[in-house]
Formats: sequence, C-alpha cells, structure tokens
Amino acid sequence: MKKALLTLALIFTSTSTIAEWTRIGEDGREGGYALYADTASIRKAAGRAKMAILFDYQTLQKAAGAEFLSKKVRREYECREKQIRTLAYSLFSLHMEHGDQIRSYNQPQKWETVKPDSLEEVEWGVACSQ
Repeated sequence: MKKALLTLALIFTSTSTIAEWTRIGEDGREGGYALYADTASIRKAAGRAKMAILFDYQTLQKAAGAEFLSKKVRREYECREKQIRTLAYSLFSLHMEHGDQIRSYNQPQKWETVKPDSLEEVEWGVACSQ
C-alpha cells in the first residue's frame, strides 16, 4: 500500500511541474534571450488571465548576488484594460528552468500598461486570446 501511494505521489509531483514551453519571441537585450509561454498553464476568470512564461538567456545573468540562465515568471494579465503584472518568479542555474533553483519571489507587483509592439504585448495576446 505504501509503495502504491509513493508511486502515485511521484507521478502527480512530476507531471505537475512539467511545462510545455512554446517559443513566442526573442530579444537582444540582456545578452539575448528567448521568451517562452506555457499555454497549458493559462487560467482565465473575470476578464483576467494567468500564465507562466520563461526567459531563457544566452549569457549568464547576475542580479542581487545570484547568477542564472533562466527565469520562470507567473504573470497576470488584465485582458480588457491591457495591463500586466508579475505574481512570482524563480531563477534557475541552467537553461529552460533546469539545474538548481537559485532564488524565488512570490509577491504580486503593481499593474503596468502593456507597451505597444513589445514582448509583453505578445505575452498578453497569447494569454488573453486562448
């Protein structure tokens, strides 16, 4: 019985953390990075959407004493007002959220207007159009 429960726990744990990343853009800033969205993570309610995105950097990033190659961000999008805010993020030592989790932060930030012709607008479009 214990073995069956352990097996089920491992299955649910491993499947809940696997993201299916879809490349939605790239940028040359910050040493260059590709931007991915986990469209399976999209949740919508009351004119808002939440989605996980991933910044996969070409060069090692440094912030507040941490060095990382990828950053997973959970964002919320106001679909009617075209606004965006970060809810949480995690920094990873290797590409595509692999390696060690270096740091995480889980506190909603203030709403910001989505800038036209930006990668944020691409994100907003993916999250709000699904």
